Amino acid sequence: MSNRVRFLLITTSCFVVSYIVLGGLLGKNDSPSEKTYRNLGVYSEVLSRIKNEYVTEPDLKKVTGGAIRGLLEALDPYSTYFTPQEYQEYVRQPDPGPANVGIFLAKRLGFATVVSVLPGSPAEKAGVKAGDLMDLVESAATRELSVVQIQRLLAGPAGSTVTVTLVREARGEPQKITITRAPLNYPPVVAKGVEDSVGYLRVATFDKGKAAEISARLNELIAGGANKIVLDLRNCAGGEPEEAVDTASLFLENGLVAYLAGQRYPRHNLAAKPAGEVCKLPVAVLINQSTAGPAELVASAIQGNKRGEVVGVRSFGVGVFQKVIPLDDGSALLLSVAKYYGPDGKAIQDNGVTPTVVESPAEQAASADDDSDTPEPEHFGDKDDQQLRKAIEILKQKPAKAA
Repeated sequence: MSNRVRFLLITTSCFVVSYIVLGGLLGKNDSPSEKTYRNLGVYSEVLSRIKNEYVTEPDLKKVTGGAIRGLLEALDPYSTYFTPQEYQEYVRQPDPGPANVGIFLAKRLGFATVVSVLPGSPAEKAGVKAGDLMDLVESAATRELSVVQIQRLLAGPAGSTVTVTLVREARGEPQKITITRAPLNYPPVVAKGVEDSVGYLRVATFDKGKAAEISARLNELIAGGANKIVLDLRNCAGGEPEEAVDTASLFLENGLVAYLAGQRYPRHNLAAKPAGEVCKLPVAVLINQSTAGPAELVASAIQGNKRGEVVGVRSFGVGVFQKVIPLDDGSALLLSVAKYYGPDGKAIQDNGVTPTVVESPAEQAASADDDSDTPEPEHFGDKDDQQLRKAIEILKQKPAKAA
């Protein structure tokens, strides 16, 4: 054991013992602070027992790193620990890349879940589907990794490959898929008229500049005679929160889009900030279980300000704000310090957005015993789109207003 580790153990143990004794004398044994230090004492004792009684000489650096990662994983799947080398790589290149596979991930109960797959991406071409569970990236078990670490493993040079092991929803047998990384091309906004002067906008992700693109397509629909709008955010994940605020501001003259708040993070309101004329037409927003991140901020803002109806099923629930905290030894924490909240005061993280009108897609009624490898076609925006039909039905009941 190094002198530094020995000193840390002795100092921590003495401090804990002194604190408990003093707390007992003062009658404060049950205070939250005392419980915190008691837990630190347990950790110190466990570390000491490992050092003195484990079957072989342990690698305390590895043990400590694993303990830190376990602690962060217990908080949320997005907080992570960077070793000094990993932190240097992160500083040099914060965004995974230069090429990627187009998978938006989250973790629930320790399992890495494919929330959404970018249309036209390498992952979609390889057959990866929303709802797949990712067990391995190459030989690394995802249960031991944060979402950020998994995303960085999936990224790499263009033309290189990465092998992932997936567990399908309909069958429990793991399946290995090799994906060739490529620079991602974000799909453009789909804009078209559907029926009864209803304009349809479909957004796949909120990448940089998406709000301006949505604004341009929205104005085209209005100029073409649309007097009602459907904003389709199903399977929309990832992107920039600022783009979500700007998109919500296309439909809100004022009001709260969302706010950030944390234990040590003062509340920060994200208010509507229209850059031009606001669309006042009746609007319905479509969401599903693969709607996540910035798209949830838009849906929550429309719903919370009673600006329109939200139709579909509850969204996934991704909404944390993170801060990098460098540590003395050159390592660092990427820590979630705040959550995004909707106008209703409910945290987006884990809760998602509950639609005002629940409408499940027709394919959810299919038998869970169907283990066919042929993916069901998505009917987003066509005549077989049951959720779109429901949104149009709702909009028909609302009088048209001036744009």
